[in-house]
Amino acid sequence: MSDRGRLLRSLLTADVLLRVAAVVLAGLIVVRSLLAGAAGVWSMVLVLASTAALWAAVRLAARVRVVLTEATADAPSLPSFIADRPRSRLAAILALLVLVVHAAITGYVGVWTIMIAVLLAAIAALLSPNLRLVLVLGTTAVVFAAATVFVATFFQGSTEARALVVSLAAVVLPVLVSDKLVGLFKQPALTTTHHAVLAVLTLLLGFLGWTRADWLPGVMHNCYTLPTSTGITMLRATADGSRCYGLLDTADAGVFAAAAFGRDPVTTALERRILAANRPLEEGDLTVVWLGALSCDPLPGDATRCADGRDYPSERDQLRAMLFAQRHIEETTDHRLHVVIADATQDVRHADDIAKMIIERRAALGSRVAVIGGGDSRDTTQSAINRLLDAGIPFIAPNLLADLGAPGRPFVDRPGYLQLAPPNLAYAEHTAGLLSAEFPKGFRLDIYQHPSPTDLYTTSLVNDLLAAVRPIAGASARHVAALDRIDETICADAEGPPTVTYFADRWTRFAEFVQRLKEVCGHSRPRLVIADGSVSRFMANYQLRAVSTADWPVDYYVGGPGCSALTDPSLDVLTKQIQHFHGLFGMAENATFTCADRAPGANGELRDACTLDAAAKRASQPCQPNDLGGFLLPAWDAVLLADAVLPPVDPDGQQAPADYLAGLKVTGLQLSTRESVAYVYRGRLQDPTVPVLLWHVDPLNDPSRVWELPSPALR
Repeated sequence: MSDRGRLLRSLLTADVLLRVAAVVLAGLIVVRSLLAGAAGVWSMVLVLASTAALWAAVRLAARVRVVLTEATADAPSLPSFIADRPRSRLAAILALLVLVVHAAITGYVGVWTIMIAVLLAAIAALLSPNLRLVLVLGTTAVVFAAATVFVATFFQGSTEARALVVSLAAVVLPVLVSDKLVGLFKQPALTTTHHAVLAVLTLLLGFLGWTRADWLPGVMHNCYTLPTSTGITMLRATADGSRCYGLLDTADAGVFAAAAFGRDPVTTALERRILAANRPLEEGDLTVVWLGALSCDPLPGDATRCADGRDYPSERDQLRAMLFAQRHIEETTDHRLHVVIADATQDVRHADDIAKMIIERRAALGSRVAVIGGGDSRDTTQSAINRLLDAGIPFIAPNLLADLGAPGRPFVDRPGYLQLAPPNLAYAEHTAGLLSAEFPKGFRLDIYQHPSPTDLYTTSLVNDLLAAVRPIAGASARHVAALDRIDETICADAEGPPTVTYFADRWTRFAEFVQRLKEVCGHSRPRLVIADGSVSRFMANYQLRAVSTADWPVDYYVGGPGCSALTDPSLDVLTKQIQHFHGLFGMAENATFTCADRAPGANGELRDACTLDAAAKRASQPCQPNDLGGFLLPAWDAVLLADAVLPPVDPDGQQAPADYLAGLKVTGLQLSTRESVAYVYRGRLQDPTVPVLLWHVDPLNDPSRVWELPSPALR
């Protein structure tokens, strides 16, 4: 038979196929690591260096030379690395080590990584001359690792002392017992190499067991990235293990990482669309970390819904602004926008943890980075912002208003913090001015707020309202701290001075507040109800409005202007983006987005109002979008401001964080609306770019009716 025939015949054996698979997979791993850049090259260097050092330490040079000179007579035409069983096994083991080290360096573990690692380990085991011995060693390591984890709970003393004792037991006992087990199975005596492998396996598996509290909840709930990760994405599980928090900037964060935050399908689809548009950062690109809340305490029996009925329409408005800005910046500039989504969970509980993650990932975020959002004005948010500013990372807040302890000043009064909206005092003085004009002989203002010392927004708003009403002749104001203290004096038919009810709490309490007003007034109605800016989140949720029983009007402050305030160029840009992403809003491909408040004869009314979020969420009664939503424009402006205010290249790295932030400046930047022009000097925004706006609905339980102006009594 010819050499070619013997070669083809030899390739049909399982043994040769395993060798071929080992070598081919090893080659693919090397190529893949090289394509991964510095991290991949470094992983190969570490593996090869450690392998060479190990060989030198145990004086295997002579044995390796003998192994490398062996040849297989049956298939002389095969390459030596395929024909030689020990070489093929060595290639599989080294490729497996490269995979492990690469995952440790980059912190990324994908499905393909695990699949190939398992395949390489299986091939290496099958190419071993003694499969029974491999089984004995592997089983012994697993059993003793599990035993050490269990026994460790019975030891007293410090963590270090317990770890030392258990580690010694994990090394000595398996080695002693393994010799007996090998003799029991009639296997040859173990060598020093076998003992070393057994000890390492036992310690590794035992370490995973001892530290299971650090990684197991995250792995079980898709909230885990390796601590060694050098990318931007970093996920951690909450204390109860039910939700993730952290940073996401890629649509494929790994097999143990969630593809998006939260459980709501509309929100997660929007997040995935943003993450899929991200590209590897290049010099000059803008990185925006959007910080907010996208996950909540789940409803028992339905993990896709929140236990307290909350939804995140305002957060989705802001994320849509990020999506639109990604495409707009790519089309109109020579750089890209890289969006990192940071979920701090319900009530931004983990905002400070997120800030620490951002600082830890600072090198991976590029030279131009800013954080936008913040969610709520709470003490955790304030702490997170200060931490970021200390690290030289600017923060742009579209809707943070609290001014506790410093009425009329920004939420964080430092360079690098750019607050687009006015502070709470401006809203309080606006309310007081309208009421004094409507009730010149005097009035009483009942301010409802459930006391919460950590909620800086509601606490400061109550203080500002009390202070704003105090100088008005004939007027008085009081803080109502519980619903049962709201009485009949607020109703329209009540005797005495007119009483206005002001809701100064979080929107999640607004439904029960409305129910209390219904119970108190019965067939009558409240004289006048005004709600704070938080309630604009309630108004943005068509479902919450639809299920309300209130058939009377409510005035409320909004987070941002509507379509009617847009400049013509901004309207064209946003209309183009909406029509490009028409599928997200249930629009036909050839459909045209038209703003309801720009229709002829609108006069401030949003007729048959359907926001982008309502169009995306409504299933039983779909609607064609005709409104942007109250939180999209401030977030859009925040991105434009970040792109304008951050210098093209970071200073040489010699500049102190405070000096870098104080050097930020912008002169006369036209934003999305006709009246919003930004001036930044020495790292501070000179004037708010979001105006104080009071809108009203009438009635509350009809989500299709919105007026972009106060109710008739307050105009």
